[in-house]
This record gives sequence, structure tokens and C-alpha cells, in this order.
Amino acid sequence: MNGRRWLLAALCPLPLWVFARLLSWANERRELHERPYRTVMVEGASVHYRDEGRGPTVVLIHGMGGSLDNFRPTFQLLVEAGFRVLAVDLLGFGYSDRALWADLSPQGHARTIVALLDEVGVGRASFIGHSLGGAIALHLAYRYPERVERLVLVSSAVPGRLIPGLLRPIWWDPVLEVIVSFCLHFWPAREMLWRGGVYDAATLTPELREAMRRPSLIRGTTRAVVATGKALLREAPLVLREIRHPVLILWGAEDRWLDLRSAYYLLSSLPNARLRVIPRARHMVLEERPEEAHAEILAFLTQEPTPTLRRSDLLS
Repeated sequence: MNGRRWLLAALCPLPLWVFARLLSWANERRELHERPYRTVMVEGASVHYRDEGRGPTVVLIHGMGGSLDNFRPTFQLLVEAGFRVLAVDLLGFGYSDRALWADLSPQGHARTIVALLDEVGVGRASFIGHSLGGAIALHLAYRYPERVERLVLVSSAVPGRLIPGLLRPIWWDPVLEVIVSFCLHFWPAREMLWRGGVYDAATLTPELREAMRRPSLIRGTTRAVVATGKALLREAPLVLREIRHPVLILWGAEDRWLDLRSAYYLLSSLPNARLRVIPRARHMVLEERPEEAHAEILAFLTQEPTPTLRRSDLLS
């Protein structure tokens, strides 16, 4: 009897996994033939990016499951303010290749972004990273300090703390595939996820919903997000006190995905950081409270420039 119970318990997740596979197969039908902006080949993969404006360069890095379209209002604001703005689709997301062979960890994404900057002729830039993009921005500042002017961390993940230890057993491929497929393609799960990211549901306009939904219909998206989740298990902790660049930490006061404890941890760990908390906002603070968030970002980016940092400066 006990053997039968164990067998039933083992087979129970099977229908969910089959349903998740069917969801992905039925929804992810588009190929990456036409892309809205520019592409460049980096280590055998096509990286999609948007590059406009003239002046000091600001690079925008989206979060898990996002794309460069998450930054539409921020992108336009910075271009009009006199910056050259470069928004990038991380490998596996947006309109970049679903490059399962690539290093999809935050440090791997940081290396890809540096290669992209080399290709487009950018030596040094400020970086705005949202959620997972914030962790990538921190890797950039730590590993390539001479390429970084300033950091803006928006509801940022913390390197090495993205997946709590107690949750790591669920990051088994079939379980992770079910979770990702449901969040991307099963309407009730997707709606619950999106609603959890905003304080006011009115933020989720039809245009924003379409911008978030469209890239997930590209073939291979579920597998790419699963690969990214697995790569987070290899995420290396950083010695944050060695990052001496000016840092603005921007957070929604009601964030449920990454709460204010992460913000205070970053504030206490980064030696040259300041924290601004935006009321009545959750994780999607740039979309939800653009006036307050953009005012803080512009004030921070237009301060006097900092001297160029070298790796040896951080180790001294």
C-alpha cells in the first residue's frame, strides 16, 4: 500500500507538467524574424537593443521576464533630458535570442552587456537596473568598475540572495517549467502575478499588458526563463562594500516581490548609496509612479561626474 501511495504521489505532478508543456507549445509559436530595434551578435547570440539620443550614456537593464519595453517612459524622458540611452533585451528575453547555451547568470549577463557596449562604442555609462537587472548592474560595477559611472537600483535583487535556501529544492526542471509556463501563459496565474506587481491595478493598461505579453509568445521563452532560473543557483555573492560608485536605491513602499528589507540591506552594504522610497507603489515603480521616480533619477544622474574608477581602486 505504501508503495502505491508513493507511486501516486510521484505521478500527481505529471498532468501539470504535461499541461504546462501544452501551454508553452500552444502559445510560443513566433519566430525571431523581425525585431523592433537593432541587433548585434555577441558570442554567437543576437542581442536586441534600442539606442537613441546624444550625451552621457545611460543603460537600462530589465528584470526577470521583462524586456526593454518596460522602460518606454523612462527611455523617452532620458533622451529628452540630453542622454544617450541604450536599453537592452537580456539573452532569453524580449527580442534577443533564446540562447540556452549562454551563461544566463547575472554575471554572464553583465559580461554580455560589456561586449554590447564595446560593439556600439560606449566606454563608460550609468546603469539603471530593475529587479534582476539591478543585480546585473551590481555585477557590472563590481567586475567592470571602470565602465560604470553611477547605478540606479530599482526594486533590485541582491546578488547571491535571489533564491532563498529553503526554496532551492523546487528549482528542479519539471517543477520550474510548470511554474514558468503557468505564469507566462495561463491567464489566471499571469493575472495574479501582474496584479501583485502594482499597487493600483489601473497601472496595467492594455498597452502595458500587450508590451509584457508579446515577447513571451516567442518560441523557446519558457525554456529560456527556466534556464535563467537555474543559473541563479550559481549566482556568486558580491562584497558590496567594495562598490564605491554613487548608487541610488529606488523602491516601492508596498513592494511584495522584493520588500524593503532588501532595500535596507543594500543601503547598509553599499558605501556610497542613498535610498528613496516611493509611496503607494509596488515592484513596478517606474510604470506606477513615473513622476516621482523619474524626478529622483534625473536629479541623481545630473550631479557632478565622479572620477574614473579602476579595479585597483576597489582593492586598495
